[in-house]
Amino acid sequence: MARKRTSPVWLNGRRMGELSSSATSAVRFAYDDAVLDEFSLNVPVLSCSLPTRTGAVDARAFFAGLLPEGEHRRALASRAGVLDIDVFALLAAYGQDVAGAVVIGDEVADRPHARADPYDDQGLIDDVGALATHERPLAVYDDSELSVAGVQNKMLLVRTADGHWARPVHGFPSTHILKIDDRMHRGLVVAEHTCLQIARAADLPAASSELMQFGDVSAIAIERFDRVHAGQSSLPRRIHQEDACQALGMDLESSQGRAKYESGRELSLRAIAKLLAAWGDEDQLLLLLDQLVFTIIVGDADAHGKNIAVLHTRPGHIVLAPLYDTVPTALWPNRRTRAAMSVGAAVDISQIDGTDIIREATSWGVPSSVASERVKETTHRLVAAAQTVELVDDPITARVALLVELNAGRVITTS
Repeated sequence: MARKRTSPVWLNGRRMGELSSSATSAVRFAYDDAVLDEFSLNVPVLSCSLPTRTGAVDARAFFAGLLPEGEHRRALASRAGVLDIDVFALLAAYGQDVAGAVVIGDEVADRPHARADPYDDQGLIDDVGALATHERPLAVYDDSELSVAGVQNKMLLVRTADGHWARPVHGFPSTHILKIDDRMHRGLVVAEHTCLQIARAADLPAASSELMQFGDVSAIAIERFDRVHAGQSSLPRRIHQEDACQALGMDLESSQGRAKYESGRELSLRAIAKLLAAWGDEDQLLLLLDQLVFTIIVGDADAHGKNIAVLHTRPGHIVLAPLYDTVPTALWPNRRTRAAMSVGAAVDISQIDGTDIIREATSWGVPSSVASERVKETTHRLVAAAQTVELVDDPITARVALLVELNAGRVITTS
């Protein structure tokens, strides 16, 4: 019989409970008695899929969701000398700086070696270059102790108080995610930056970003919305969050990573809306509708469950996280055209219109008249933003603006 392994789990510096594993691929979590004494049962403290309850429960969906997918997970596993299906072992090695405010193992405040090592110009160029050549996936070193979910080639950075870049060491909280351009789809980072600019100009909550160039490697640095700078001498403060797959208890490995796309009642826009209605304020459904309109207007067929997240503002209360990872996939015809999640039963991203969006919103409980007005208002704001936002000097930005105008016309005339 396999030896039981255990590790403490912390949230915002407070011990929440214990992660355990008695089999290679399984992980279970149990809340501490002190947490159960403070909160009622069935309150989402750590995750909407792990509400407070007595005893240990299957927690693989949430904790595996803190790890990368595919080849990047295999690379981390190889570096740690463990199996890529061993979620417990991977988090023991890399679970000190992950999405949200969770820390697995020793709390970072008790880790005297946690620090941000400043990059010199050549050091950062070298690490980005190693990303591009796959020599060092996720730019992980033996002292990194970090993980970032997803399949894209990316690395975690710290923006120091003096504006320089640094490498997070021994679980120091990172502040930015740097992603390099896709070799097969050149211009992807410029397109993503453009979409985020348009969203912010239209007053939609969206992650801040900046474009960077390292020789012939283009990159985008995205400020993490789950981190807050806490002052020059303090660690960045973590804000707890989880993506929709984690919140709904979806284990990506149950279908070779396809579980992050719509899978009936388990993962859908309606299921996300139900979470927001249960644990959020009334305005959250309208914010989800805004995000949906944005997704259709920019032609993003990859807005799956890992690219939608919620922030836990306090135990038992969630809000929709800002837009992030927004790519107008419609600009690359060889990429998917089927929407990651259906909209009012429609699935072709280039054909979804205002009627489909309103039908979807009414299935969440939003009155059709309210939904119609909101769709029109948000669409007009996005069109105006695309026309006025200061775009970078790159041909792809004009293509994004044209795509916004084209899709907006279809949405407006049918809403």
